[in-house]
Amino acid sequence: MKKGISEQTARNWLGQVGYCFTVEPSGQYVNGHERNDVVDYRQNNFLPQWKQIEPGLRAWTLDGKEEVVGEYPQPQRIVIWFHDESMFYAHDHRKKQWVHSSEKAVP
Repeated sequence: MKKGISEQTARNWLGQVGYCFTVEPSGQYVNGHERNDVVDYRQNNFLPQWKQIEPGLRAWTLDGKEEVVGEYPQPQRIVIWFHDESMFYAHDHRKKQWVHSSEKAVP
């Protein structure tokens, strides 16, 4: 084949084999935070380490004044940075794609 196929031919072929250009099906988010390995890690690794650094964390009172939680051997305070899953999708601009008719929402 010396010449490539046209975009319209590709679209027609995708339609014939069961694809349509649409928004990807979405499902309910499941994070697995109660799986045995996750619970074990949280109880035996994460929380003990958090307790160790807790004196070095910055804390504030309800009126917005910084309070000292405890003695910490280092002169600088520790800042914990939280984020959620929405940050990972903040710059995904493409909303539609070719999706097969048999594809279902995946949690």
